[in-house]
Amino acid sequence: MNSDAPITKKDLDSAIAGAVESISEVIGNFANQVDARFNQVDARFSGIENEIAEMKQDIIDLNASHERLLNTVDAFVKRIDDYETEQAARDSQFAKLLEWARKVSEKTGIPLENL
Repeated sequence: MNSDAPITKKDLDSAIAGAVESISEVIGNFANQVDARFNQVDARFSGIENEIAEMKQDIIDLNASHERLLNTVDAFVKRIDDYETEQAARDSQFAKLLEWARKVSEKTGIPLENL
């Protein structure tokens, strides 16, 4: 085409059609790249959601295990407390019996071994 020649409507339409086609192709490629990228991000989010769900379940399981452990420790502490209470009652009862035995020993004259 000669640069001095006037531009016809057909030439302008052809140039515009070519430009629109090029722009459409670029936009289409960009849209496909963006779509592929979003699909990758979506897949990663799905993986993260699954990991979070697993972590939540692990936390629930750990809480249940912790609760069982606390109940077990509480039961052991109660057993020790009960044992110490029984031991204190037994010691008190033994002291009273020993005091009574000393009085009997004194009144009867039968010596009481060292206790």
